[in-house]
Amino acid sequence: MISKIKRCSLIILFFLLVSCSRNVSQAIPQIEGLTFNHTISLDYATAFRADVYSDGADDFVLLTVLDSDRYLLIPENHSAPENLPPEIRTINLPVKNAYLCASSAMSLIARLGSVDSIRFSAIQKKDWNIEEPLRAIENGTLLYAGKYNSPDFELLLKENCPLAIESTMIYHTPSILEKLESLGITVFVDKSSYEEHPLGRLEWIKLYGLLFGKASEAKSFFDRQVEKLGIHSDSNPRPSKKVSFFYITPTGMVVIRGSDDYIVKMIELAGGKYAFTETRKSRSPSVQISMEQFYAMSADADILIYNSAIDNSIHSKQELIEKNPLFKEFKAIAADEVWATGKYLYQATDRIGDMILDLQKIVDGRGEETLFLERVE
Repeated sequence: MISKIKRCSLIILFFLLVSCSRNVSQAIPQIEGLTFNHTISLDYATAFRADVYSDGADDFVLLTVLDSDRYLLIPENHSAPENLPPEIRTINLPVKNAYLCASSAMSLIARLGSVDSIRFSAIQKKDWNIEEPLRAIENGTLLYAGKYNSPDFELLLKENCPLAIESTMIYHTPSILEKLESLGITVFVDKSSYEEHPLGRLEWIKLYGLLFGKASEAKSFFDRQVEKLGIHSDSNPRPSKKVSFFYITPTGMVVIRGSDDYIVKMIELAGGKYAFTETRKSRSPSVQISMEQFYAMSADADILIYNSAIDNSIHSKQELIEKNPLFKEFKAIAADEVWATGKYLYQATDRIGDMILDLQKIVDGRGEETLFLERVE
């Protein structure tokens, strides 16, 4: 009972920390037996930090995530330092037989060529929208081990799973988190969703590069993605078009993104002007408004982007009008500037840079070349 109360208190403290700050403090923890060497440089990510220590022969990396979680990466053939503070969890390298529940991390892991280090998935085959996990499932190298809130503990133990990579949804089921840890499975919680800059989310590939022994590959990939965006630098003037990103619920309400959401930042980086700049900040990235409110703020938008990653895709402007006749009066409908996202929007974290380029093409009037957005006729 005491442990459950303590766990609930930690969860409450986590959300308080997140609500106050999404940055990691600059204090460097001391670890007995190790000497601090340097902190790995990050360009956009603020929700994690990676500090490199040495025992005189090999490097250990301490990952700090939002000041609430710390993980020490133990190099192969080494043991954890003595007297390690209990709040620092350990992850033995190289990582093998991991259980992945954070679907947004898969594309980064796949980009590193490390899908073979993931043995178990909390996402079923029908819910994957990227190629690598689908192929691994078909080959039998990736097994479904139950959802994050009901994992197959027996399977995880039988195949010696050492690490569960979870999304923040695990905090809604503290008993599962506690059970995994009691079985000797380290729980790493991916909090990339708290990055305010879209390239901050992408930069989490550097964290996974450290986990899977691909640090140099991760840095090279990230640098290439940023370089792609550099060809459309802010010094080059682009038209500032008003962009609306949304979907319609079965009850007729409109779901938009909060003004501090990373997708909004992507639109702004592309040179667009988000239609809903005054939306309230909340723990959820989405905000639900009435159709009348949506019309008032978005009828004059130059571009409408329908979020098909959540709702079923629309295939024509007429389908949108059938959802609500008010769409007949929207500027973007008349101008043929209606677009829809693909189903893989939230799983293709590795392609954030390319998605921004797609948005830039739409804003610049070069939408015929897009890869991730489809024009709705």
